[in-house]
Amino acid sequence: MSRRVPEKANHEIIKQLLLVLLFILSCILLSRGLYTTNGVSDSGASVQSGIFEIGNTDDLKEGAVYFKDDWIFVPNIDYEDIDSGDFEFYDYLNLPYASGVSITHGGWSDGGENVVWHNCTDVPEFRAINRNDKTKECAAYIAEFRFEDPDRTYYLSIPELNGLPWIYCNGNSLGSLWGRTDEWTPTFGYGFGYVPIIPDSNGTARVIITISTNVLIKNPGILAAPFITDSANATKFVVFPALWYMLQIILTLFVIVGGALVSRTFKSRNKYFLFILINLLYLAFTAVDCHIITFDAYTKELSKYLLYVFINLASYFFMNALFAEEEGKDRKFYSGILSIVVLLAGLGATMTATVAKHQFDFVFPISVEVLLTVMIALITYVRLIAFHYHDKASFNITLFIVFYIFFCANSIIYTRGIFNIPAYSVFFVIGIIILELYFTYDYVSKAKKLEDTMEHMQFLVQEKTLRISEINRDLYNTNKKLMENEQARKNVLSNVSHDLRTPITAIRGYAELILTAGPSMADENRKNYLLNIIRRSQQMERIISDIVELTRLESNANEFQFTDVSLCELLDEICMMYEADLENTKKKITLEIPDDDPLLVKADPKKLSRVFENLISNAINYTFEEAEIRVSAWREGKDLDVASQTVCIDVRDNGIGIPENEIPMVFDRFYRAKNSGQNIKGTGIGLSIVKTIIDRHGASITVESTIGSGTVFHIVMKAAY
Repeated sequence: MSRRVPEKANHEIIKQLLLVLLFILSCILLSRGLYTTNGVSDSGASVQSGIFEIGNTDDLKEGAVYFKDDWIFVPNIDYEDIDSGDFEFYDYLNLPYASGVSITHGGWSDGGENVVWHNCTDVPEFRAINRNDKTKECAAYIAEFRFEDPDRTYYLSIPELNGLPWIYCNGNSLGSLWGRTDEWTPTFGYGFGYVPIIPDSNGTARVIITISTNVLIKNPGILAAPFITDSANATKFVVFPALWYMLQIILTLFVIVGGALVSRTFKSRNKYFLFILINLLYLAFTAVDCHIITFDAYTKELSKYLLYVFINLASYFFMNALFAEEEGKDRKFYSGILSIVVLLAGLGATMTATVAKHQFDFVFPISVEVLLTVMIALITYVRLIAFHYHDKASFNITLFIVFYIFFCANSIIYTRGIFNIPAYSVFFVIGIIILELYFTYDYVSKAKKLEDTMEHMQFLVQEKTLRISEINRDLYNTNKKLMENEQARKNVLSNVSHDLRTPITAIRGYAELILTAGPSMADENRKNYLLNIIRRSQQMERIISDIVELTRLESNANEFQFTDVSLCELLDEICMMYEADLENTKKKITLEIPDDDPLLVKADPKKLSRVFENLISNAINYTFEEAEIRVSAWREGKDLDVASQTVCIDVRDNGIGIPENEIPMVFDRFYRAKNSGQNIKGTGIGLSIVKTIIDRHGASITVESTIGSGTVFHIVMKAAY
């Protein structure tokens, strides 16, 4: 047994290492695939005598024609020189210029291997122009295009450049790619900018692209191959990146809202706030880098550099927050020291942005960004190996580190592609989705684990108390039964003594009269007295029967056997029975029920029959010689679901009515209204029985009555179907 645990742990470690290597390979292949499918190279358009020949269909069938090589480059030419007429297209032949220029990420600092300078013995120096209190350099890229179809409108775009571009075609100003008139004012754009290229009648378009940029920029000018496309493809190149950026904004909003809900269960919400900070910093970085917000070249590079540093710092502290829950006091001490080191490094990198122009020959050195990224990755991984080697979160954090490295690498080496969708954005979106799924899974699994733990604890509690519960249950049931029996006994005695006193007194009175009179009493009087004694005995029998039934109903819930009952059938049978009883009288009973609805309810049919029998019997007894008793039933809320539907029953008569002040007391035991009369049969218990049965069915009963006009009892029950 002592050997199996380490072997199992080693197997798990090897498995995780293989998965990490597979993950790294997948990221490499993804990077390669993104650069291959979205990479830009020269389309190989035919060049004759310095003129690019562009066919009508063949060259544009792939969407765009890219021009990376064979440009003419003229230093020290600004858009103001062209606007003033000091420089025209062919004037470059009289000035120092370079031919065979290639577009590289180094801008005009690196014209490629085939560059040839003319009209000069050495590379000319750039003149620094002081304008708007900013010192800048300027130059022009020149190319002549000949189109097979001169009647079409084409569109020119430059995916990446450092500086303010101003474009001219056949001597006409086309403006800036992003519609800007001031190099130093930030504006909102749409990624790639497009200007229309309209050839002359011969299909020729002479294009001049002037670039003005800050002297501090190490790679001024055009950085990615310009391309020409038609209107349909130009729209596609704009819409797809815009949709991609909108997707990232929506994903961020989803992370903010969803994370706010999920993070409520966290011990600390630092992870959530750092996660949101990383998202917002990334969106700002992408907005600047992809020209959604455009600045002058120096401000753009400074903003990207600082945002990159802050993203790195936020990522480190986010990974630090992932460790925090599983660290002890000593580990947190060492982790705090490492965090201070990273923070100082970040501050140093930030300060580099302000002093780089004095310490280096270029602005914002990539070496500082690479060093910061490598340091954060190494410190995090060393901490992972040192303190969290066997933690369950180690594998997930390793994957996060890999994603972090690939994101940073693609951010640093990024060059523009066919679409304005940088490779690092793909890694970021995939990473965000994976993290969101991880946190969601972790949240769900912890909630499930907590639920299972609670269920297990409840099971243990139930198991521990089972024996005591069994004993207590027997004692409780025995005691409850005794109390119910005692209460029932008291109720029976109370009811009997209350309601039997009158008939007993009457029977004794009649018996004393018969005994006192003796043989001298007339036979007819004796017969009447004996009949009264019999009626009083029957009244006592009814009282005892009602009292026993009411007591049984109140003390024993098992008396009720619930099943699906059709009120239509039940009411029809009861009304037919009473209709036969009233056949030779002037009283009649009518029934109103739906033809297409059985009005099903959950009820005890025998007990529910007793309810309607009592109500109808009362209606018959308390009406005049000519009377009408109307029973009606219907369904309420037919448009609602069954659980919200009810079945209503009315028992209505046109009898003597009940005084308004006595209506609240009609369901009290032994209560009879003052106008009920002495000759009407009744014990005052019938309506109490009705109320008890209705309550046991979870239903309700109400009374409306008017003296001399009649009474209506309204019952509402829950529909079963």
